[in-house]
Amino acid sequence: MHIIVVSDRQAAPRSFTLGKTHIAAFLLFMLTGLVGLVLGVQALLGRPADSSLSVRGGMAAVSDMGPTLNMMAAKLGEMEAQLLRLDAFSDRMAHMMSGRSGQAARPAVVPANPAAPAATPELHSAAPTLETLREQLALVADKIEQRTVRLNHLESALVDASAAVRTLPTTSPIPDGTHSSNYGARSDPFDGTASFHPGIDFPAPVGTQFLAAATGMVTTAHMVPEYGNMIEIDHGNGLTTRYAHASRLTVHEGEMVVKGQVIGLVGTTGRSTGPHLHFEVRDHGQTLNPEKFLRLQG
Repeated sequence: MHIIVVSDRQAAPRSFTLGKTHIAAFLLFMLTGLVGLVLGVQALLGRPADSSLSVRGGMAAVSDMGPTLNMMAAKLGEMEAQLLRLDAFSDRMAHMMSGRSGQAARPAVVPANPAAPAATPELHSAAPTLETLREQLALVADKIEQRTVRLNHLESALVDASAAVRTLPTTSPIPDGTHSSNYGARSDPFDGTASFHPGIDFPAPVGTQFLAAATGMVTTAHMVPEYGNMIEIDHGNGLTTRYAHASRLTVHEGEMVVKGQVIGLVGTTGRSTGPHLHFEVRDHGQTLNPEKFLRLQG
């Protein structure tokens, strides 16, 4: 999953990539294995006492169940190791989400990993007791429940971040297109005076399809004197994009569009010197350099 961060305190958006499918599969595998081990130990420790067990000195001694209890003690040790790996993984995920997601993704608050419990009973003796295993099982089961809550928060944060990516204009409105006029100060093409160009231009033949740079709602789809046939799309959180000088518009005001959807055809309507698409990105009405977003496409 490609996450892009936009902040007033940084010059350009930042991005990082998360493999959400692999993350989900890994978390499911880890939790399924841990829960399965817990259920197995519970089934074993829940058996009623029989003739193979005797009580000596107030503690449960092991006779022919000794090898089985040793095996289950080893399994509990494996579960502890898996929990440590899961903690390290979720810590890295939480750091990425809180440190890089910024306000664009608005992730859910992810709680910190629970504090390490008090020292657990020693399970390396030659004959672990039923009571020792029960104590250890209770500790591990409690830790699994705490980690499950944390992973649910992480999943929510990933979903929020994924939605944010779709609403940032990182897709070029004309695939493989090059632009001929940069964002910023330039000479006016009509009278040669100093002017400011609030977007970038993609020269293309009349009738060339152009795409929505991000998912959002169409708020403008009509003729505007300087822009000609223009589309404006609201992507939420004050972020909008504009597409001007079209020969034809294929969407309507109030329509929801998705990133990469065809929304119109290139033209030369309005104040234009030739066939091209004029493309702008705005944040609460203030223009931004679209190139900073388009560099992150892919």
